[in-house]
Amino acid sequence: MDPEASESSSTQHHHQFVLASGASAHIWQCDSSRAILILQHGFGEYAERYIVSHSQLILKLNAGRFEVWALDLWGHGTSPGDRSIVDVEMAVKDHLEMRSRADSRGLPVFLFGHSLGGLITAASVAENSPYHTNGVILSSPALTEGLPLPVEYLVHLLAYFIPTTQIPTPKASADDLRSDPEQARLAAEDESKYKGQISFLVASSALRVVRRLWARCGEWTEPTLVIHGTSDSHAQFRLSERLVRDIASTDKTFHPVEGGYHELLNEERPEETIKLLFDWLESHM
Repeated sequence: MDPEASESSSTQHHHQFVLASGASAHIWQCDSSRAILILQHGFGEYAERYIVSHSQLILKLNAGRFEVWALDLWGHGTSPGDRSIVDVEMAVKDHLEMRSRADSRGLPVFLFGHSLGGLITAASVAENSPYHTNGVILSSPALTEGLPLPVEYLVHLLAYFIPTTQIPTPKASADDLRSDPEQARLAAEDESKYKGQISFLVASSALRVVRRLWARCGEWTEPTLVIHGTSDSHAQFRLSERLVRDIASTDKTFHPVEGGYHELLNEERPEETIKLLFDWLESHM
């Protein structure tokens, strides 16, 4: 498969459906699909961003005859809810529903998750569900080791009383999310992209999910590729290393991208990373 193939290499058919939670999901079908890839976007973004940004990943996958399924998290994209307000535990359930639906198609199924979507994808895999997965790719997953218990308890308490309130922390700079100035311009002008802070609900539910994830790494047997930039200041590089070390899979690879920022597919020269992803997918068909 040529990752540089154009959209014209494959006829696309886009439609949406609604999950049990009310969240919106997308399918980009293509002629003679060889496999399904379930793509999970990160915090503040949305599925259709992967058409114009992230190296136009959806178009490249369709050109290689990968059918792309993608969930808009609650409060993101075309899903309902207050913007950016998502219960991460519910998102994991939505992801499992997506996997259940994809599994019924009888095609090879791959999972791809970026940033918070990487955490959601990882947590879904760690649930040891009955759904078949040919492989898992995580890009800069937003992992944490949790907080001191008194602090974590306070976060959960505040999430109960003021779930939608943004956590008053210094705002992270968007300048070190990506190195491509054109992608930085597109992101700044994108009115559908949320640019604020996370809420107490997001933080509290993510802490619950990540605690369960670390406890269940021993049940993770799926082939796995994790990529992470060494200059990522938005997600912890060393925790991606730890995840690959801790999971039980015997087919696992951690690939550091030297000097890479958080959005590895929005770098000025993403070609090597794209080739790595597509070569890995082909080797696990």
